[in-house]
Amino acid sequence: MTVSTELAGKLEEIFEFLQRNRHFNEHVQHCAYRQDVLPWLDTESKLRSLLYSKANTQSAPKLDLLAQAWKKLHIHRAAFGKVQTVGELVEALWLIGNSDLAAETKFAKLPVFEEMWLALRSVAGFGEKTAALFVKSIVEIHTLDCNRELRFLQDFTVNPHDTLHVPVDKVILHIFAAIGMKSPNFTKINAVIRKSGLICEERPTLWDDLWFWGFITQKGERETAQQTPTRRTMMNEPKFWSILGAPADQLPEVTAAAEKFIAIVARTPKVTGPACIAAE
Repeated sequence: MTVSTELAGKLEEIFEFLQRNRHFNEHVQHCAYRQDVLPWLDTESKLRSLLYSKANTQSAPKLDLLAQAWKKLHIHRAAFGKVQTVGELVEALWLIGNSDLAAETKFAKLPVFEEMWLALRSVAGFGEKTAALFVKSIVEIHTLDCNRELRFLQDFTVNPHDTLHVPVDKVILHIFAAIGMKSPNFTKINAVIRKSGLICEERPTLWDDLWFWGFITQKGERETAQQTPTRRTMMNEPKFWSILGAPADQLPEVTAAAEKFIAIVARTPKVTGPACIAAE
């Protein structure tokens, strides 16, 4: 797969936009993490809350499969209660995941957050997007200044060469389709972002902010009641107000930034940079 010059230019523009406006979504995510983590006193309860929270973001969670995961989590609750480091968290997640895959992965000696994603992806009822969302949450809780009061793991660092997957959902799929990617999916989007080299070391989860800006600038419409809604890129203020923790006092600033985001996504791509970027 190759990335056109036009798409590469769009990615650069979007990355610059996300860097300039990162503070808005940081506030939103902080409020969500407070709900997930702050009420619980012990590590096992905090991790259980985060796992349940992220699993329930699925549009149609498979409860029969998730029940298997929750039973295993209950059986291994003591192991989760002893978790103090990222490495120990990965080991605990393998207890509720695919044990055969765990052995293969250990042999490969993958970076810790890549292994965390693989472990959780193998858990019944989870998947690539939900696993990525959990990893993103752990990283943001332990790296963003606004979340200092929520931290519960020790010696937390993120290697810039580690792989952090963007939790691609329908909102982000629509953005990449709008900027010119053919048949976007989780794998293609993450491969393109990695190959672009557009990574913020001080905020390694920056690309996930696409969800916030996409969510408040997309509107589903249909011509008849029988048709599947199509998504249009436009400011959708009711969606902004639907987000717990939305920076309501900064709505004018958010709206102005959202209009700039819409302009980037909707405008004919500009031609910049190299002819193409190879994506594996």
